[in-house]
Amino acid sequence: MEDPKTVVKQEPRKSLIILFLSAVYSIIIGAVVLVGLGSGNSQMAEGAGWIMVVCGAVSLVYYFLARKQTPPAK
Repeated sequence: MEDPKTVVKQEPRKSLIILFLSAVYSIIIGAVVLVGLGSGNSQMAEGAGWIMVVCGAVSLVYYFLARKQTPPAK
């Protein structure tokens, strides 16, 4: 069984990694939607692409803010 103190120290770091990866994924998929599907006359695809890019950017901002507040693991 894992030591609870070790789990608590490592958990915020895992959460930050997941937040960063989901932000990058959202930005990449949003850009693909904007370039690929939004190039035609599809306003809905363009709107969805912009929403994904904005959500990814907001997630990156939260990631950097949380990273500054999280003390380094020892």
